[in-house]
Amino acid sequence: PAHRSRLEHHAKRLRILLPDSTPELQTTNSHEWQLMRVSVNAQSREWIVEYRSVGVRNEAIDAITLPAPRWNQRTNGCKHGDWGAYQQAHQSAVAAGCDAALLIHEHAVVDADRATPLLLDEDGTVWVASESDGGVDGITAALMERELKQHGFPVSKGRLNERLVARCHELILVGTGMGVCRVDSIDGESIGSSTVLSSIAHRILDQHFTD
Repeated sequence: PAHRSRLEHHAKRLRILLPDSTPELQTTNSHEWQLMRVSVNAQSREWIVEYRSVGVRNEAIDAITLPAPRWNQRTNGCKHGDWGAYQQAHQSAVAAGCDAALLIHEHAVVDADRATPLLLDEDGTVWVASESDGGVDGITAALMERELKQHGFPVSKGRLNERLVARCHELILVGTGMGVCRVDSIDGESIGSSTVLSSIAHRILDQHFTD
């Protein structure tokens, strides 16, 4: 339901009419985890359903920084389907011997190549990039926002600027196809010394999958 709701919300923002029909979703007898991408062709108004195997990583990773792709204000933060720049960012990270790329706009982290950054500040606040800055509306990130508040962590949306990142206790990346990954270094520089956020985020995601 959360994915369907987001699809309808983003389609409205992007002025795309969704098909009247419901997408045909297949189940598999395989015990392998799979990621399913449901999208719509804006011209033909046809559903597109794609499947691929997915391995949730749940580990410490290294990241590089790259300029964030930018669209207009209506499009920023949407699941708009134009993922070429994100795919290229991931390829650049792999070529640099890293696992992920943090996307930067005006000296602030606004997104990652295939996950949402969450930052634990020194005062205990968890920060998430706002959609106006280009942060994509992530389902896993939204789950984390709700559950972290229940666990006593205040969550705020704003700018993950250089100063905030430099002093943070921990930076993690969360996503449906990535799980929860703690960022150990950015551009070769170690970051954070805590594992509090990643530990509780692991438990939240494990419980979500169990439920």
